[in-house]
Amino acid sequence: MSSETSSSTTTTTISSSNDGNNNNNNSNVVIKPLNINIGIMGHVDSGKTSLAKALSTSLSTAALDKSPASQERGITLDLGFSAFHSELPDRLKSHPDVIANNYNQIQYTLVDCPGHASLIKTIIGGSQIIDMMFLVIDITKGIQTQTAECIVIGEITCKKAIVVLNKIDQLPIESRQNKIDVMTNKLKKVLEKTCFKDSPYVAISANPSSSSDAAPASAAATGDNNIGVDRLIKELTNYVELPRRDDQGPFLFEFDHCFQIKGQGSVMTGTVLRGSVEINQNIHIPQLNIEKKVKSMQMFHKPVKKASQGDRVGICVTQLDANLLERGLLCTPKTVPLLNGAIVAIEKVRFYKNEVKTKSQFHVTIGHSTVIATAIFFGNKKQQTEQQQQQPETMIENMTLNQFNSKLEYSYLDSLNATGQEYPVGSQYALLTFEHPVLCPLNSVIIGSKLDVNLDTSSCRIAFHGELVEGIDVTNKQLLNNHLHIYKIKAKEGQIERIHSESTLIGKNIFGKDTDLSKFIGMKVIFDNGVVGLLESGFGKTGKVKITLPASVDINTIKVGDTFKLHMKRMIFDKEKKNKQD
Repeated sequence: MSSETSSSTTTTTISSSNDGNNNNNNSNVVIKPLNINIGIMGHVDSGKTSLAKALSTSLSTAALDKSPASQERGITLDLGFSAFHSELPDRLKSHPDVIANNYNQIQYTLVDCPGHASLIKTIIGGSQIIDMMFLVIDITKGIQTQTAECIVIGEITCKKAIVVLNKIDQLPIESRQNKIDVMTNKLKKVLEKTCFKDSPYVAISANPSSSSDAAPASAAATGDNNIGVDRLIKELTNYVELPRRDDQGPFLFEFDHCFQIKGQGSVMTGTVLRGSVEINQNIHIPQLNIEKKVKSMQMFHKPVKKASQGDRVGICVTQLDANLLERGLLCTPKTVPLLNGAIVAIEKVRFYKNEVKTKSQFHVTIGHSTVIATAIFFGNKKQQTEQQQQQPETMIENMTLNQFNSKLEYSYLDSLNATGQEYPVGSQYALLTFEHPVLCPLNSVIIGSKLDVNLDTSSCRIAFHGELVEGIDVTNKQLLNNHLHIYKIKAKEGQIERIHSESTLIGKNIFGKDTDLSKFIGMKVIFDNGVVGLLESGFGKTGKVKITLPASVDINTIKVGDTFKLHMKRMIFDKEKKNKQD
């Protein structure tokens, strides 16, 4: 069985001689590596696959553009996986997770992502399984369109990066360092408002050209090897942090390749996103709605009995037609629902320049699945705060603004707002209606894009991102009304026709003569000077109204012709279209 990567549960026994002893007694040392997934991302032809080749010591069946289509076109068309090992840094050896799991080595699994604009869905899918990224930049070209999109994707999914300035062999030796410094400063300005502002920079040449006048003589003579990759590994060792791992809870596995091995079964290779899996465990294939038992597993050609969150593994099952699957999910039975709609906690991407309008359609990516969805945006921090203050203490215990609550009311948003003081992270949401049902693990990362634009555009196509909060049946209108209290503010305006008594006014021009006034009687109106009155009744048959003022208000503060306004809420899913006020 051929598989793709390694795992924190992989163990390899090696022999080592005792120090200071010339005898032939060997002691068995168990190598137990922690697996860390690194996405290699950047614009097309920036040298990502060359970097993966320079670093890797173990290759998967899908590494280094092995597919005929990739070789024919000369670019990466699909995700490639390979790996290399490094000693565990001293600063991490005392970490509780290292001690608890007896890790003594790090295995870096490299996820080589395509860079071409047309393959953005593949890039987004690959990014959701990584712990950090190498942002690869062609130093002769700097930031390019897909570089910018990779920065956005990295901010959404991994938050940690090393910036790799590649192809320095194409710079003249005498001016090389100066140009590296200039490019580094430019990139620091670009990244200063992102989570990568403190990222290290490493200048390399992953594949020096023997024909380049700028290449060192040694590299030209030997056809070797690379420049600066050792420095990159050293910087990685100094920079890497332990990713958060949890093998508890339901198993969720995202696979990106599926193939048949004669006499063994079908192998699905991918990454464990949550929980763990063991041999003989029953797993669900939700796309086919069938369950299978795990026959065997391998991680970089090494058999293993268990794989946990963060590990890449090939999982073999029997009696499954591999032609039925290409990409997809494996999971604990009954844990990945098929949804036609979802509620998502959401945030606009700062680099997206266009408006993100309600009722627009977007390409929404969940794992490796991309589906067209229509979005309705809602939120309003102030409204939530007021309502939380009105709830009993037991209702709001441990609740924060970034947690959707079906008991609260939310204001309808015509468009998604940039995150800031008015709309902090977690205060805006979207109701997504999918064009067709899609498998949606809860708490999944959601990325919304506009991929139907001209590929030659220099604009970022990624519009928003968020986390799937819960699924909802968008065809059930009563459920939407009961569960989603989203309102639009409606406003009407009228003028005072005359003073009717010491506490009563007659208003006009606010309703038509055929309006059913019973829907509005008892509501408050407000005057420009801040005085609040009450709609007491209709007056006559022409839509006029009688407005009562509180006894504490001097009637002389209101004059004939003064304007008053009626503000109401209308719940967007209410069939009866009732109006209400707080």
